[in-house]
Formats: sequence, structure tokens, C-alpha cells
Amino acid sequence: MLINKNIFSAKNLLNVLISLIPLSIIIGNFIINLNVILVCLLGLIIYRFEIFKLDKKIYQYLIYSFFLYIILITLYKNLPNLEVNILFKEHIIKSFLFLRFFIFFLVISKIVEEGSFNTKLFFISSAFFSFIIAVDILVQVYTGTNLLGLPITLGRPSSFFGGENIAGGYLQKFSFFFIFLGPIIVFKSLNKKIIFVFLSFSLFFLSILLTNNRMPFLIYCFSLIIFLFFEKRLRKFFLFTIIFSLISFFIIIKNVTVVKDSFNSLYTSIKHITLIAPKLFYYKEIKEKIPFNNGYLIVFNSGIQQWKENKIFGDGLKSFRINCEYGHNRTCQSHPHNYFIEIMIDTGLIGLSLICLIFIFVFFNFLKYYSGNANFQTRLTTMPFFLIFFFEFFPLRSSGSFFTSSNSILIFLSLAILINIKKIDNVEKN
Repeated sequence: MLINKNIFSAKNLLNVLISLIPLSIIIGNFIINLNVILVCLLGLIIYRFEIFKLDKKIYQYLIYSFFLYIILITLYKNLPNLEVNILFKEHIIKSFLFLRFFIFFLVISKIVEEGSFNTKLFFISSAFFSFIIAVDILVQVYTGTNLLGLPITLGRPSSFFGGENIAGGYLQKFSFFFIFLGPIIVFKSLNKKIIFVFLSFSLFFLSILLTNNRMPFLIYCFSLIIFLFFEKRLRKFFLFTIIFSLISFFIIIKNVTVVKDSFNSLYTSIKHITLIAPKLFYYKEIKEKIPFNNGYLIVFNSGIQQWKENKIFGDGLKSFRINCEYGHNRTCQSHPHNYFIEIMIDTGLIGLSLICLIFIFVFFNFLKYYSGNANFQTRLTTMPFFLIFFFEFFPLRSSGSFFTSSNSILIFLSLAILINIKKIDNVEKN
């Protein structure tokens, strides 16, 4: 039996590690960080100093500047206070450890740039694990426990994530790899493609809705709208899907009290944020009482008021939990639950400007590529990465911390791929 020696090459192993990212997020932070470190080490062995040379110089300068600035501002703000609180020392260490995502980004950029990234392998992995999570949620709702015997916690099915109610967020990010996998490589006829997309979209629609993760559910629905904005000719095919989704949504809202109450609360929260959020920036302190049930708005206000203390330069990595203050419309948590507010607090307008420039360049680079690419399969291949990146930086959403491993690994993976989007092959070709 002949064995292709290339199967065991270092670059194939690197692709396997990258494809295991969806699984590592399910298992937890330790495995995520282990995966990132292995990708970094293997990438350095393969490419050595070549990883520090990017074809797209503008991105290279912006990324380099952002990571360098995080370290410099964290050192400047924390070194004088080392004797006051051990957290200052921890944050200095974490600012250097965060460089692992800098190396991770460079390795992914290099393997994509040279055309060695196995898009098909990553697609299949993401599709497989998202499908397993979606089915597991339905099993958990129907039987009370998931496939591993884990029960529903606090009325919200969480699949393999246990006490962390983040299954909806996971599916929101990875579901479109499964939805687009069928039309790209499984089915050839148009009718079968349409049926597959309808059934798979419905599966994830119901699963995310049942997790009661409200923001991921809304983002999932908006992701379909964004996709149809780009693919105008498919709108008529998705009409039935949209009608079915709306009917399912109202049936569940009407009959599942927990979900109904949760979305009523979300509506109230969005209304308050829309009316009050602009005032947080314009006034030093708003006098009106923020409703107690709008916890995110209180956290947003706490972060914005802290940012105003050092608008230009920021206070260094993870400074919110050190410098936050309790008071009128203010509270303290580990992070402000919004990427933009967190980046403003930690790196000021300087760091925020660097991130916004990166986002703007990526956004218009994708628009230019997508509108000029006639290959439908190739467009579908790149769309999930864009949806992840775009909605991770959607400014009005509540979120985890930008600097946590589970968020950073997806942000810098998607960024590296979108920067080199012209080098991404159709999944069918891999």
C-alpha cells in the first residue's frame, strides 16, 4: 500500500491544528491556548523569520503598531503601581503573553498567503462540530440532558459547554460553514442545494433560539440578511426560509415562557440603549437613572466614564477591573462587555484608531473581492469568515472580552484569512 509522504508534512500538520480550532473552543481555554501555542511553534519552525514579512504592508504596520502599543501603554501605566496591587504585575505579564496571538496571526497569514491553507479541512471541521452542537441542543431540550448526560442549567440548554451558556454564540459563528458546505461540495443540482440550505438554516435557527442566547440569535438572522445583500439573485429562494423562520419564531415566543420573557427583556434593553447610549458620550455623567434590569447599559456607562479619564492613550491591558468605580449608574466587572469600549479603555483613541483602520481596510477589501469574483462557490467559501469578523466588531452588541482566548483566536484567524482573501481557494478545489 502506497502512502503519500506529503500527508505527514509539517504544513499538513499545521492545517490539522488550525482545523481543530472549533473543537478547542468547545473544550475550553486551556486547549485553545495549547492549540495557539502549537500553531505558533510549528509556524516558526516552518517559516522562521519569513512570517514577519507580509505582502500587505499596510496591515503589517497596523498590526505591529497595535500589539506594540498594548505592551508600551500597559508597561507605562502599571510599572509605577507594582507595589500597590498584584493585578498590575499580572496585567504586564498578560500584555506580553497576548503576543501569542500576534505570532498566531502571522503564521495563519503566511500559510494563506502562500496558498497552503486547507480551506476544505477547516470548513468540514467547523461544519461537523457546529452540526453536533445544534443536534445536541435539540436532544437536551427534548430529553433534559445532552448526549453526555449534562442537564440544562438555569433553563438554558448549553450542550457540551456545561455551565457556560455560550452555545448560541458558538453556533452563530460556525453554523454558516455547515450551511454553505452542501451547496459547495455535496450537492450539484440547484433544487438539492436549496433544500439543504433551507433545512440546515432552520436547524441552526431553532437551536440558537432555544439556547436563549438573544444577541447571537439576532446576529444569526442579520447574517442571513447580509448574505442576501451580497447575493441578490438568491433572495427569492430564501423567501420561504424567511417566512418559515418568522412563523417558528412567533410560535416559540408564544409557547415558551422563558424565551418570551427573555426577548421582551431584550426589546426593552435595546430601546433603553438606543435612547440613552448617545448621552453617555456627550455628557460627563447622565443624571437620569438607568433601569436596574438593563445591566449591560450600566456596564457600558461604567466603561465609557472610565475611558473619559484617559481618552487618548488609555490605561493599559485589562485596566477596567482595576480602575472601575461603583456609583450612580456605575458598576464593576472584569470587562465592559463591548469590544470598542474595552479597546478605548485599555488603549485609548490611539488603539481604537488602529483597530478601526484595520476593520475599514478589511471591509472594503472584502467588498472589492466579493463584487469582482464571478465564482459562486468561491464567494460562499469566504463569506463565513467575513460574517464572523464583521459581527465580532458590530458596535451595538454586548460581547465577551476582546482579549480572551476564545474571542481572540477567531478574530485573528478571520483577519489573517480576509487580508489574504484572494489566495483562498474554493473548498471544492482542496
